Amino acid sequence: MKRTHALDISERALIFLANRSSDVQRFLTASGLDVDDLQARGSDPSILSAALSFLAEDESLAREFSEAENLKPGQLLQACATLDPNGSMAW
Repeated sequence: MKRTHALDISERALIFLANRSSDVQRFLTASGLDVDDLQARGSDPSILSAALSFLAEDESLAREFSEAENLKPGQLLQACATLDPNGSMAW
C-alpha cells in the first residue's frame, strides 16, 4: 500500500474517533495528548499513525470503522504496517 493511501485511511480513522466522544477520550488518555494537542498536530503523520493503530487494536472499533469506510479485509492492517513498518508506535 502506498504511504499516501495509508495516510488517507489514518486521517479518516482520526475523524472517526473524533466523532465518538468516549473513544477519542480513550485515545487521548492512551496517547498522552489533550484536545489542544490533537487539534494542533492532527495532521502529523505520527499522530495519524497512532490513531490508526489505536483503532486497529480494538476489534469492535476496527470492524465498525472498516465497514463505515468500505475498507477491504486487511486494508486497515496494511495501512498500519505502511505507516509503522516496525510496529513501534514510537512517536
